[in-house]
Amino acid sequence: MLVIVTLIAIDVGLSLLKQRSGWVSRLIDGEPTVIVENGKLLQRRMRLARLVEADVMEAARSSQGIETLDEIKFAIIERNGKISIIPRET
Repeated sequence: MLVIVTLIAIDVGLSLLKQRSGWVSRLIDGEPTVIVENGKLLQRRMRLARLVEADVMEAARSSQGIETLDEIKFAIIERNGKISIIPRET
């Protein structure tokens, strides 16, 4: 019972801290990260996110029907881990 109460208290405390401080919120939840810009993979960011090109292309195919990297204007890893794809305008 004590463990459950402790975990709830920690959760509530962190939620309050995140509301009051943008820095704490970014530390705990992270920020969206651009991993493709104008059809070019940003290799360092891809390595830090432990992603490969195939992961980006899978998200591009499933969400936008995009077949090549050149068709992507931006690919962004959202805070929840999902990859958002913004296609280039043709």
